[in-house]
Amino acid sequence: MKNLKFISMGVNIFLSILILPSSALIAQEQCLTDAWDAFNKKDYEKAIAFSNECIDNFAKAAARIQKELDSLNVPPPPTGAVSDAEKDRIFKRGLLNDVATAYWIKGRSAEYLYRKGGAKKGEYKKLAEEAYKEACNYKHGRTWNPKGWFWSPCESASDRLPLE
Repeated sequence: MKNLKFISMGVNIFLSILILPSSALIAQEQCLTDAWDAFNKKDYEKAIAFSNECIDNFAKAAARIQKELDSLNVPPPPTGAVSDAEKDRIFKRGLLNDVATAYWIKGRSAEYLYRKGGAKKGEYKKLAEEAYKEACNYKHGRTWNPKGWFWSPCESASDRLPLE
């Protein structure tokens, strides 16, 4: 019976990816790449906009994947360096990873803008806190660090709350 649940999950995840047009898979990667690029250039408004694009396009599919993993009591993947097999499992959850990361980028960008001050300070604080909380709706999401390890957008977001 347990094997049937895992087969069902695999089929559901596979089908959720299959029903997306091929351009959506490219856009998924591109919007997150654009969000990271803007974030790394400290263009936080653009980082938020690109993050929103990823969230708008892929959050529903990512939520379905997360719900399925939760219903099967699949534990969240580890952080840090992992085996090649675990790395493959994590990377196969691309939509989930990207949406969790998009929420983290959105939250961190809004936090920087909040800390900068100005007329919109209160709005940015609220936006950051909401984005960080949303990142934790995707607790199986992981972000790859090019140095060779994974980190959890949810764990990082939780560490930043509450904003003061």
